Amino acid sequence: MEILNLSTNQLNQNGYTNNTLTKGKIGALYTFPTLHTPDDCLSCEGYSLNISDYKDLYKVLGTQFNKSDDAVGTFRIPDYNITKRFLQPGTDVGTQIAAGLPTHTHTVTMNRTDKSGNDTNCVWSYAENREGTASITSSAPSNSIYGKSSTVQPPSQIVHVCIKYK
Repeated sequence: MEILNLSTNQLNQNGYTNNTLTKGKIGALYTFPTLHTPDDCLSCEGYSLNISDYKDLYKVLGTQFNKSDDAVGTFRIPDYNITKRFLQPGTDVGTQIAAGLPTHTHTVTMNRTDKSGNDTNCVWSYAENREGTASITSSAPSNSIYGKSSTVQPPSQIVHVCIKYK
């Protein structure tokens, strides 16, 4: 399929009409449904590499993924396979985002029946201790999604991520 009648020049992923930095797609990420790593790629497992051995890849990555104790003359590739982080598009490239949930407030309405007078399947209890402190607890039908992960986890499929170096 040919694109005709463009009013502007076609742009590549960095917004330039000519990109010499990523010539040959060096630094591009590839995903595979198996542990396959092509001959021109490295598995994204945070390896420390000598700059002199991987000059073209270093031009793309720089020292963005280095750790504070890395030797001079080395750089790291990203670690996506071992840490198992989800990849998220955005402008703050390289920023790691911790798992978490936003702060929220619960409002409780203590009705045991719905508008039709039917039981809501939710049992509320009120208890006051000797010091005059009250507590409200509820028992409601639970969703089977709880307890399946130690963090907020969308449905996913694990893949093997590689980075092109030549």
